Amino acid sequence: MGAVPTTIITSLEAYLNSRKRILELIIKEFESKYCSLDKLREKIEREGVPEDDHTLWDELIMWENLDSEVKKINDILKGLKACSTE
Repeated sequence: MGAVPTTIITSLEAYLNSRKRILELIIKEFESKYCSLDKLREKIEREGVPEDDHTLWDELIMWENLDSEVKKINDILKGLKACSTE
């Protein structure tokens, strides 16, 4: 397989950086509400989750997924950087 054209790498980096910024903005909203992911986990362990309102669980799951996706994007960006320097 041949080298990936620079324009494709640049476009992918731009897209991933844009997506990452959006995800980080959503994470900042959670941080302003709960301070940190660990603090939200502690809150759920300490207070539990009401049977009729699963907002805390939903937000914990969403935050964990956002965090995971940002890490995956960072890994991909590192790989793209390595491709562009080869």
